Amino acid sequence: MAVSSWMLRHQNRYNRSTRHNKQEDVLAQLQSLGPQGSCAKLLEKICDQNVKEEILFSYLNAFVKLTLKCGDDFEYSVEEILICLRIPLIHNSAQIRTAGLRCIRHVLKTETDIVQSNKLLIPYLLTRSLDLILRNDVERIEAMKLIRKTLIISASSFDMSLARCLVSLAYEGAEAKDRMLRVCMATLSELGVLNAKLFIASGGVTAISRNLLECQSPKIAESLCGVLLLLLDKPSTRNIAAIDLHCTAAPYCDFHYKHGSKDKNKRDERELRLNCARLSLLTILRSWPGILHFCSPTDRGGFRAIVEVLYLPQLEVRKSVLDLLYELLGLSQPEWSDELSVALSAVDPCEPQASWRLNEGFVVAEGRSILPHLAKTTPSTTDMHLALLLYCFLENGLLAALTEVIATSDTFICVRASILLGELLRLIQVLLPPGCCNISPSLPSLLEYATKSKPQAIAAITALQQLHMLMKRRPASYSLHLDYIIRNSVHKRNEHKHVKNVKYRHVSTIQRKLHQLVLRDGDDPVKETGVLLSNDAYTWDWSLINIVLKGENNSRIDLNDIAHRTFIKKLIEFYMPSKNKYSHMDLGASRTSVVYTTAGIELINFLVELRDSDYNGLKPLNLIVDLFKDILSNINSIMTSKSVHDCLFSPQHMVNTHCQSYFLFIGQFSRTEIGIKVLENINMFKKLKELATTTNHDCYVKLIISSLEYIFPGPSRDILEAVITCNQESSRLYATQFLHVLLRAGNPLFSSWAIQLLVNQLYDKSRSIYLSALATLNEACELPECLQALIDINPDLEKLGEKGTLLFVRFLSMESGFNKVTKDRASQEIKKWDEGFNYRYVKLLEGDISDALTLHQRNDDGKYDKRSSSQRNTNRKDVFLPPHLYGQLVQHVQGFDLLISQGKTTQMIEIVKAAKCSTDEEILKLKAAIWALGHMGTSNRGYDYLTNFGVVDLIVGFAKWSPVYSVRATSFYVLGLLGTTPLGADDLNRKRWLCTRHDRHDNWPVIREEAEDWFYGRNPSASTSEDVISFGSPFVKEFEMVPEDEDYPDERQDFLRSPSSPEGRRIRQSTLPTSKRPQIGIHKRSLSESKTFETNNGFYEDIRPPSVPFITTGRHRNSSMTESTTSGVSSCDSLLNKPGVCGTYVKTLSPIPSSSSLSTLQLPPQFKRVSHRISSTSTTNSDISTSSLTGSASNELSVQNLVGYNTLKLLRRMEGMNYDKINYDDYYLFNTASHSRPSSSLFDDFYLFNSSFTSVFSVPKFEIETLTSSHDDKRYMGICLPKFLMEIFPSQEEITRTPCIFQDPLRKNSNDEKVWQHSKKGCFVCSRPENHDKAIDFIKDPIKIEILQNVERLANPISNKYVKSHLIRLKQREPEAFRDICVYSEVCKICSESIYRSPTRRVLHELFLDVDFQRLYEPSQKVIKSNNISGQSSLQVEEDTASVESKSLSSGATSPTDVKTLDSLKLTFNENKFPIRNKK
Repeated sequence: MAVSSWMLRHQNRYNRSTRHNKQEDVLAQLQSLGPQGSCAKLLEKICDQNVKEEILFSYLNAFVKLTLKCGDDFEYSVEEILICLRIPLIHNSAQIRTAGLRCIRHVLKTETDIVQSNKLLIPYLLTRSLDLILRNDVERIEAMKLIRKTLIISASSFDMSLARCLVSLAYEGAEAKDRMLRVCMATLSELGVLNAKLFIASGGVTAISRNLLECQSPKIAESLCGVLLLLLDKPSTRNIAAIDLHCTAAPYCDFHYKHGSKDKNKRDERELRLNCARLSLLTILRSWPGILHFCSPTDRGGFRAIVEVLYLPQLEVRKSVLDLLYELLGLSQPEWSDELSVALSAVDPCEPQASWRLNEGFVVAEGRSILPHLAKTTPSTTDMHLALLLYCFLENGLLAALTEVIATSDTFICVRASILLGELLRLIQVLLPPGCCNISPSLPSLLEYATKSKPQAIAAITALQQLHMLMKRRPASYSLHLDYIIRNSVHKRNEHKHVKNVKYRHVSTIQRKLHQLVLRDGDDPVKETGVLLSNDAYTWDWSLINIVLKGENNSRIDLNDIAHRTFIKKLIEFYMPSKNKYSHMDLGASRTSVVYTTAGIELINFLVELRDSDYNGLKPLNLIVDLFKDILSNINSIMTSKSVHDCLFSPQHMVNTHCQSYFLFIGQFSRTEIGIKVLENINMFKKLKELATTTNHDCYVKLIISSLEYIFPGPSRDILEAVITCNQESSRLYATQFLHVLLRAGNPLFSSWAIQLLVNQLYDKSRSIYLSALATLNEACELPECLQALIDINPDLEKLGEKGTLLFVRFLSMESGFNKVTKDRASQEIKKWDEGFNYRYVKLLEGDISDALTLHQRNDDGKYDKRSSSQRNTNRKDVFLPPHLYGQLVQHVQGFDLLISQGKTTQMIEIVKAAKCSTDEEILKLKAAIWALGHMGTSNRGYDYLTNFGVVDLIVGFAKWSPVYSVRATSFYVLGLLGTTPLGADDLNRKRWLCTRHDRHDNWPVIREEAEDWFYGRNPSASTSEDVISFGSPFVKEFEMVPEDEDYPDERQDFLRSPSSPEGRRIRQSTLPTSKRPQIGIHKRSLSESKTFETNNGFYEDIRPPSVPFITTGRHRNSSMTESTTSGVSSCDSLLNKPGVCGTYVKTLSPIPSSSSLSTLQLPPQFKRVSHRISSTSTTNSDISTSSLTGSASNELSVQNLVGYNTLKLLRRMEGMNYDKINYDDYYLFNTASHSRPSSSLFDDFYLFNSSFTSVFSVPKFEIETLTSSHDDKRYMGICLPKFLMEIFPSQEEITRTPCIFQDPLRKNSNDEKVWQHSKKGCFVCSRPENHDKAIDFIKDPIKIEILQNVERLANPISNKYVKSHLIRLKQREPEAFRDICVYSEVCKICSESIYRSPTRRVLHELFLDVDFQRLYEPSQKVIKSNNISGQSSLQVEEDTASVESKSLSSGATSPTDVKTLDSLKLTFNENKFPIRNKK
């Protein structure tokens, strides 16, 4: 008869309950004995060989419960308990061994316990349980739990045999599909962090490196790479680990790469390896040790190999490399499409995201993503890291490789590569100092392909232009809610007045056609909208409706006309919620969907302007009142109906339809005085407040909060304050986060009312709320008025812990705050930081950097949870340096004096000078000192103080040569911090470190060259230098003149104006003296110009003689004058060899602009044009082109060439010289007087009027500001890079590793022959003190010696198969030798000293599966006898057994015969391979 499944399930439940009852009965029976007696009785039964398996299992589980209940309250020592618990580990049943492992895990609690465990050789038995795979999955899991607990308790006492076992599993886990692989890798990773030397000695480095290309999970790949990168950080581990991460580039560079013998090199395997390599490289390149190890320009096997493989026509590899670069730069990857518009939308920062939906983060998420952070000059570690990566990309030739990919790939890859190239150029322009970019850009090569009619190159140029124009219009809002928040800011309205002249240019072609349609004679624009002709709103011309409602182009609505009145009535009817027209329209992402809402707002504004007028019985105000009463009735139904989901304004409708726009109507209507009156009269604000504070649905709160206007005090602010203090945590959180959006949007008077609300939120019960308020306050302190408002409130921040301390120190940056805090309180804070918080600052900052660059993220509560999912993280997170006490105090004289007198600045200077970094403690002290002194250098007085002690030079040295890579990273970040001031940037420039000289909000920085006037003894006010400023697109532009008096109509509103507008240029120029203002003109560069720059007069500015007049200087980004590979001459060679020709050399524009057609541009007569640029064709020190600047075919050298050759000699001779010892007369090569101002010369590079002599080969590396300028007014974004990138990479001596020689485990005699002397300490039996004299040597037993010799040979994979067969035959011939416990102990010891593959280890344990462990019972019996309790009243063994069985079966058995029958059964342990519960 077949057994039903439900019967089996019932039987399994019955067996589990039976075992549970047995354990409980055993404990209940032993309660009378007390903890000591119970422990003695349990250990006695555990060590008894005659106890049945089922009963023994119950005793072991009862021992676990006794341990949990009583702790360590036993008379037995831990060693004695472990001697007894070692017995179950040699039992034949996997169930008993599992229970024994669990007992030992609960006994081990201290480091001494681990030492005792190792002394008893329990690790040998652990590895036996883990190596054997005999349907013992639960046993292996329990063994791994014990191993992990051992590692956590005492990593220093972790046994080598366990480490070897883990390494062997890691080697074979992926191929053998072992389910223990992941937990094994996790344990190995922890071992690498906690005990690096043991990890290296056991072969963990190779095991982890091998699994890097087996792992497809981002979080696991990051953990594995993190361990190896940690070992690279310190020289103590780097020199012996011999880590080589270049293997991660193998799948990209080797087209037939096979990771293992089982790889079949199929497409699936190929994609698997590429994906694994991508995940590993992401972690490597996001770390400082990884960059130093992998990105050196001279390293042909690192990142340079990945770049060079792009030149090969392998589309699969190219796609994988592009995916890697996209994710590395934090860019959203375009869909796999050949449409340029699709790719552009992917990288558009304003493209809607899933987190912007109403049921997600809504306006808060959108505002945080789009609006820029207020920290203009606070250094960001992520920006510094990205700048270094970009620098490495440039030096490794990535731009040229991308150009090759674009020109020689299919359309799909070409589109992706074009967008990536454009993003790289934009990031380079913003983040890198100009002196780091003096290499040949990729555009000339791209233009060369375009001149050869390569369609991919032409399409790429178009893509670059469109991407540039797209980014110039960013940032901008996507939703109308955020749009109106930005639009309604006072400073945005003022900015809107300044850009009237720019608006007309941005009017789209469609709008212009609509304007022409409106202005057509004899046509009524109202009738043309289609509203009067049809009731179907989808057929109406909504763009024209918007124009009519705005009253643009004289298209006014006359309500005295019955047709116009009907037009307004039908629109009002359309927007009535109860009419189910607009309220039932789906909320799509199309542009038409937005036009519906904007038309409704314009309709309201139009009716508000008419006020109380009466047009033949039609009162506009009544129409508005009817509309909002209808809206109010639907809002009332939300709170009064039985189910909110039955209402028109249900949460589902709010998410999917235009019902959500009605709240925006309320918010825009409340901006007017009449709107506030009407809404108050109908109790709209009261109902909104009630709904927002009582509802459980977040969507209503989000819509109400995000739609109202908070510029002026009134009901809107009252509603916001009520929501912030309501009982719903989610509502309070959103309201608090919304204040952050208002802050970034520039809400006027924010400091006067919002700061107090944020301070109140600091004491909220919810951790996520007060952390959000704290983050907003930290950002608000970037604005002086908000910081002053916070100082005036002076909240108690000590309760907020470390984050409160960091916010409090901001008070000390202002004199008002310093005075309010008092000097004594400031002194206490200095003492607090010097005693320990300086070190805590390092930990906090490194934690923030880890959050930004890894997947280990904090949640909203600020706590670490699991690593993020496998989804790609494309949003780059900014980590700004938190304020430091030293950096805040030095901002004013009082604080600086207090810091010098009471702070430990001198001790920190001594720490920096000592530069000790041998231990973790010394490294932490050095980092803390570097950070503290670096923050001191953020003011002029602080920087001078550091300079006097030579601290800056020491920090520069650390960034170049520190043996600890994390100290290099700290020094690198601190140099960026020091470069935030002009004084620091100037000094670092002289030390050959270049700084980015603009703030973070300047998305299109102007590249200036500022002369070091003090060096030449000149008065800076007498300088005639003018900046040649080139705004606009760097791709395709023409000259254009902008008349100052031209006034264009205001057609479109730009919320965040680009500084490249003509008005923005006028505002900047207005700050210059009258004589310095250039002509109102823009040089908009052509395709052939790329990134041009003007050069100076032939000398580096830092060595120019005093007698040389100050010559006009200008931009000096990348040169675009490259040599044509087709004609053999440079792009300047096409110009005639005649002075003054260039002004009249006019041709038509070539259809495809190229570097060889510069002279074809048509210029107005008032412009003088020359072509004078430099070419450097590689990232190395290649020879600079010395082709003639003229078109002369003769061998005579022109004046230009003479100047160029002489200047080239000058540059070569000056290299490496000390500027202080230069004899200027020796370098005054020619008289510049005759060339300083030619009337019409080839040496003017698109200068408007004042031109000057310049040299071809002079490449001004960057500016040195005049010391007479105001250094306190300027601040930079804080990026500092070395002039020569190779200076920060380790030298060849550092890369050369010292081989690690470990102790030879083989024992040899005086004749250098191997002697198999039995190890007493490594034997289960002979390790006992009483057995030392009984130890048996193997010298006289050739069989045992042969066994051990063959075991040793098994480590060789070549002879593995033969030796394995020999051992099997040997066991068949001499089985007794394989039962010897001493031989087995020696085998375990050999396995712990050498690396064996997992199958080999398994074979060895199976060969010794019949080992006689009888002698292990003797020590346990002695322990039981020596601690036998006198007068014990325990029951006999037979009574115990009968009692336990009878009680455990009392619920199911009715007679004693049932018990006997159960005892007679030979129950076997059916293992659950997928355990659900964790047994304790």
